Amino acid sequence: MKMGLKRNKKTTTVKRLSDYIMSFAFLYSSLICFTEAASKWDEHRVLAVIIFICGLLSFIAVFRWKISYLYNNFKNKKYDAKKN
Repeated sequence: MKMGLKRNKKTTTVKRLSDYIMSFAFLYSSLICFTEAASKWDEHRVLAVIIFICGLLSFIAVFRWKISYLYNNFKNKKYDAKKN
């Protein structure tokens, strides 16, 4: 029984670490996309807009857990309002 609890705690620690690493990777990729879009703006405006949109989506992905929390919170409040 105790071994199962340790395994779950270790798994959640590794998962949280991997979540932080993924958030950092999304932030880093969005910064690279923003700088590339800025450098290509004068010559290739359409490509710069596409790269900027990719960077924006990558930046939004940094906040994926907060967005998920807000969405679920809103959905639960909406469900509770219909229930009453």
